[in-house]
Amino acid sequence: MALQLKLSISLLIIRLSIAAFFTAWSSLKFYRPEWFENVFRNFYGLEFASRDMSAFVGVVQLLIVLAFVLGFKRTISYAVLALMQGAGVLGSIPNLMNFAQYPNNLMWAAVPAFGAAVALFIMREHDEFTVDGWQSSRKSDLT
Repeated sequence: MALQLKLSISLLIIRLSIAAFFTAWSSLKFYRPEWFENVFRNFYGLEFASRDMSAFVGVVQLLIVLAFVLGFKRTISYAVLALMQGAGVLGSIPNLMNFAQYPNNLMWAAVPAFGAAVALFIMREHDEFTVDGWQSSRKSDLT
């Protein structure tokens, strides 16, 4: 198997697994809006967060995840998703330090997801199984 094909398949696996991770977290904003409020208030110190905001944030996150999983506008969608994940990691640093207590230990799951999102952003031009990759290959076939 050629190296480029192996790389493309690897990046697809990373993208799909990150999208699954984010879909689960985003969908919780519909199923458990009280968790959104609790996390944003208690972990991130954002007192203005409310259950009413949960569905809106969930919709925005799911739209970002959809663009990301399709590889649509890779530079933008991959960057926004990585920044969204990075903000969560930065906001949870005090909880990461207290990793031996539940639910703080769950925050560590965000760290490798952030690393994978950054790596995927860096290698986005090699992620060929995407809408952008398909459009790019069509343009080169036409010329």
